[in-house]
Amino acid sequence: MRKRMTLLMSITLLMAMTLSACGGNGNGNEAQSPKASDNSGSVESAGSASNDNAFTIRIGTWFIDDRPYMQEFKANIEKAYKAKYPNGTIQWDITLGDTYSDKLKAELASDTAPDVFFHQGQTAKFGEVGYLADLTGEPWTEKLNPGTKSSYLYKDIVYSLPMGVASSGIWYNKKIFGDLGIQVPKSWSELEKAFSTIKASGITPVSAGFKDIWTAQMTFNLWMQPYGNESSQTYGKDLYEGKKTLEGPEVQAVMTHLQDMVDKGYLNKTALSIDWPQSAELFTSGKAAMIVQGPWMPGTAKENFETKGHTAFDLGYFPFTTDKGYAKLSIGIDQSLSINSKTKLLQQAKDLVNIIASPEVYGPFNVGGGTVPAIQGMQLNYPDPALNDLMKVVEETDAGMGYESYLPASAMTSLVETFTKVASGIKFNPKDLAEAQKKLEKDKGTVIVPAE
Repeated sequence: MRKRMTLLMSITLLMAMTLSACGGNGNGNEAQSPKASDNSGSVESAGSASNDNAFTIRIGTWFIDDRPYMQEFKANIEKAYKAKYPNGTIQWDITLGDTYSDKLKAELASDTAPDVFFHQGQTAKFGEVGYLADLTGEPWTEKLNPGTKSSYLYKDIVYSLPMGVASSGIWYNKKIFGDLGIQVPKSWSELEKAFSTIKASGITPVSAGFKDIWTAQMTFNLWMQPYGNESSQTYGKDLYEGKKTLEGPEVQAVMTHLQDMVDKGYLNKTALSIDWPQSAELFTSGKAAMIVQGPWMPGTAKENFETKGHTAFDLGYFPFTTDKGYAKLSIGIDQSLSINSKTKLLQQAKDLVNIIASPEVYGPFNVGGGTVPAIQGMQLNYPDPALNDLMKVVEETDAGMGYESYLPASAMTSLVETFTKVASGIKFNPKDLAEAQKKLEKDKGTVIVPAE
């Protein structure tokens, strides 16, 4: 009997302990499981880490310098992160300039890379070798511009946050256009008429600084984007798979139009002997009516107006179009943000990325840099009206990754050599494109096919 009573008491005590551990006591202090993200854009995410523990999280970057908007960006991140993690400290690993990329690759290979880091166009390469943590399902991922897929997606997994869309195109002097009664061109034929009118007034229609080869490559690719995609919405992929060739009518059309511009004096005669800053001066001085450049052009113009004595004017923007008026923008991403797959602070790192993706941090960063948000739905107002024009065009125009994403570097180099050859005044010969096609076929194995 005594043994039986002892057994009953033991069972009763065990049940009481079990109920105490698992059940609520009615006072509202029962344990709660973490709530999943509601995708509202909040910086909270599923499975948030404890906010009380002290830790230091490292973030690597190359572009945060003394510019006011960069310092504001840094301060906004630190303020929001401190509010979420009072005992957390952000350590900024800043390496300005070109050495950052090599340093980051070495750190990733040796497992010493920062917990969170910025990079340029490395999502597929880093994702392929397992350097990046999976960000699929974070609050901002469903709002990303589909045209920027190649910058954040690899094998259907989100690995990066693109920091902003840089779309280059044709910037023009609104005063010159207004004085000459020129409307914004909607097709190549309308642009040719504008060239002719401007040339007749004694002003150079287009300023170019092809001494800096990147400007020639940018101009060619921006021009090719609508011509290629008008013939096929998968033009770049078609080139890669052999369904199209670099000797085809698309490339020939661009080269022929360039030759026509040179023959008629629509391009400055110094196009191959001056660099990008000199071409910008030609434009901001009012001696040329248009220039092909990126979203930094309005800022450069403002600086030239203030420091070089050029008379200020309003800038406008429009994209390259085909003979039939088709336009397709080539979207570029300068900075992408990812998490080191080896980090021991995964949730804290995700929360840091989510803070950077919040409108309070991400929005001012894009306004300051003159880029368009890759996260859709953010209503921003740029202080320079020209950038508001750019944002409107980006929102209304078909856009996507550049066709050149499917080309090996060797083929692109050959195309740009032909482009600059024509710009120098040498007559275009379609046979000159054969070399680029050969290099495409020979070296396409070096291409990491972008996400679609």
